[in-house]
Amino acid sequence: MRRMLSRPDHHRRRYRRHLQGRRDDGQANILLLFGMTIALLSLTVLFVRVGFANDQRSQAQTAADAAALAAVGALRDHAADQLSGGSYPMPRYNEEVATARAEDFARENGAVLTDIRASDNVMGRSGNIVRVEVRGALCQRELTEDASRHWNDIVCEGEEDMSETSFGSASAIAIIQLDAECGRDSGELVCGGSPVEGTDRTTNLFDVHLVDQEGQYEFNANSVFGGGAIVDCADLGSLDPQMCAAHQAVNEQFPGFYLSAGGYRAEMDSDHGHGQAVDYMMAELGGTPTPDMHATAIQVIDWLIDNHQELNVKGIIYDYHIWNPARDPVGPWESVKRSAGYQGNPTQDHVDHIHLSAGPPPFR
Repeated sequence: MRRMLSRPDHHRRRYRRHLQGRRDDGQANILLLFGMTIALLSLTVLFVRVGFANDQRSQAQTAADAAALAAVGALRDHAADQLSGGSYPMPRYNEEVATARAEDFARENGAVLTDIRASDNVMGRSGNIVRVEVRGALCQRELTEDASRHWNDIVCEGEEDMSETSFGSASAIAIIQLDAECGRDSGELVCGGSPVEGTDRTTNLFDVHLVDQEGQYEFNANSVFGGGAIVDCADLGSLDPQMCAAHQAVNEQFPGFYLSAGGYRAEMDSDHGHGQAVDYMMAELGGTPTPDMHATAIQVIDWLIDNHQELNVKGIIYDYHIWNPARDPVGPWESVKRSAGYQGNPTQDHVDHIHLSAGPPPFR
């Protein structure tokens, strides 16, 4: 027979089950609280890391901006010296000087320069737009034992342990531009309506600022340019003797008529690549000549056409037009020129310069 439980035993068992349920609930609450604590700690660490990463990126961007501005600032300093000396500057990119300046400013802002390159919008001839890349690096492993230097002051050189270092990388682009309109007045360089005097004034004629994109053309260091009232053949690369003779003759006839001159560059499909062409800049690269400079250009071209046989001139290009003695009549430029087509670029369209080719045929 089944033994019937007495009422007291029945109540004791129900009470034990009730207590067991309360112990399970308490353990679950403790585990839940522990889990929430771990989750909050994890989120806190995550937020700290994200915030630190953002700080690193911000610091790297500041360093990149400073390095880019410093690089083009080096171009400005050199260009200002040229301008104050009476030579019209391009300015042309000098990789060694720009790199050294960018490295210094990147380091001062807690970063390391990793790349630098130059470009422009005038067929790669000036390199007045500079892009830099930097990598921020704070090396905790280099903290000095005597605490004489804080680890945030130490910049890595690229050999650091990744696990002990925090990184941030960024890039920036800067440009230098001449803000003044320049020309020649009786061979004297005039900018902003007055003669150029003093480095302090010439520095203020240039604008340096950050931009959002690089230039259209990569800088070509093989382009040879010279500045001054008269540029010697030796400063224009390896010129053909006939081209050099024509260059000397036009300089004797019109001393100081151009701002600067460009000679050889590595383009074998052009007379420049054969030392048989010189570009006479009548405005800044990519610019438009002043009315006086344009009038001078026409005067020079008319003289070249009149004397093309003695000077072995085989072609002239200026202001969207071309003249070739092998196919065009001899006469004033305005009456014998023909269209050279439209490229959509002041330099490619020869708006800013006279292109003179002299030497043995063909005209390239």
